[in-house]
Amino acid sequence: MLACRLITALNFGSVVIASALLVGGCASTTSQPWVTSNLVRTVYSDDGVSELSTPEEWKTRPDFGPDAAIRIAEETGEAYLLVNSYYPGDLDPITLPEFAKTWANSLAANLPNADVIGPKSLTIDSMPAHRYVVTGDVGGDRLTYVTTVVGGARAMHHLIGWAAADDYSGEHHILNRIAGSFRESPFARPAKQRVALNFAWPHQLQSVAAFHRKSVKRGKASEVKAHYLSTVRPGDRDELIISTRVVKQDVIDGNGTKGDYLGMLLKQITTEIPDYVINSEGEFVRVDNLSAYQQRIEMAVVSEIPTDAKGDEAEILAIVRPSLSEQFLAATVTDEWNKTVGSWVSSSYAMGETYYFKEEYYAPSLADVPFAMDVSRQIAGFAPCSGNDAYCVKLIYIATVSGEDIRAAMARFLERTIGEPVNVKQVSIVRKREIIAEPDTLIPHRSRSTEETIVVIEDSNGKAHTSRDTQDTRVTYSYETRTASR
Repeated sequence: MLACRLITALNFGSVVIASALLVGGCASTTSQPWVTSNLVRTVYSDDGVSELSTPEEWKTRPDFGPDAAIRIAEETGEAYLLVNSYYPGDLDPITLPEFAKTWANSLAANLPNADVIGPKSLTIDSMPAHRYVVTGDVGGDRLTYVTTVVGGARAMHHLIGWAAADDYSGEHHILNRIAGSFRESPFARPAKQRVALNFAWPHQLQSVAAFHRKSVKRGKASEVKAHYLSTVRPGDRDELIISTRVVKQDVIDGNGTKGDYLGMLLKQITTEIPDYVINSEGEFVRVDNLSAYQQRIEMAVVSEIPTDAKGDEAEILAIVRPSLSEQFLAATVTDEWNKTVGSWVSSSYAMGETYYFKEEYYAPSLADVPFAMDVSRQIAGFAPCSGNDAYCVKLIYIATVSGEDIRAAMARFLERTIGEPVNVKQVSIVRKREIIAEPDTLIPHRSRSTEETIVVIEDSNGKAHTSRDTQDTRVTYSYETRTASR
């Protein structure tokens, strides 16, 4: 999926109206099934004034158009639509046709090779409206924007939707049909409280984290307790370099004794952890020195194998090597950053509302390609950061992987491992994370993560056997040094 950013600004006297349009899936070149979907779902504006209808697969999004009253997108990121409402006094005097034309001209001026169609005068729910269709180049893609201005009884509303130009089919396209369903609500609703989340880590930051993980895998329990020191320092090109060093670590098996193999392996893995780099907007950039780290882990897997497993090194490596690839290790670090910080950056959430996304889950031991993952995010409320010194927000992340693709992949993996077919009936993975973080910086103070993997296998007699692996991780951060915010 591609991301393209177009920023336009219109100045109407004392008011500057800025719109940052984040576009995903820009390169699609074939007609999509959602283009002709029925409008079956009502979406209400967060300001309580308006509403419209969408197909079922369109979802409200928190991660673009932070000031828009309605923010919706097709669930796989192929098309987007925003509604901005301007009330009496928000704008200098301007007529509806002038407002529509100014928006379209400004948009076209920011798009190379722009084509403009319009205006077209419309009536939308008995309200006068003017529509322009603007097509132009954004990066390496050609996009079509449908900009519609509606004169309502309570406000002047601007609807702007966009999709790949090859997907835009004209008057009956879904963007036009959604815009055509727009209406002011019969009765005004209370406006929803929104909380903006921004990335603003300081130039230098030092923290000590207390880490505690309890795991149950194939019926065997284990526990890891650790303290690690993390430092943040400025890098090149307005980047941040994050370094981590384990200060203390204990591994305890189900019998209450320190686990030898797992402990030794973790010691190797957590020695000289590679740095990773974040840009000034909170986006993950890269992991440094990953190749040497990957080779050290692979050597540790073999060198720390228990005596009774010696001679099986090649077979063990064949099983675990896909999960030790540089690509997967980088994806793992990226995923960890995004769950905690990256996926929350530059977003605006209505308090208590759940937002839904389609993302990808990587499991290289099962398949070379990622699996579809259903994700939800929510700001559940406010909480003390540490003690009662300042307020933080409680961020909730839930991800679920299930379905035929991962079931079949697990069956193939078990057959390769065991050497005979295995009748896998069900596989599900559920990850949950609660993060207590500062909304203005996204510096985390506490987190709790749980993961549950369920595999159901049917034996030759038709009897089902369920394997349930769990993991519960808690981390508390104490900050020792902070300097000027970025």
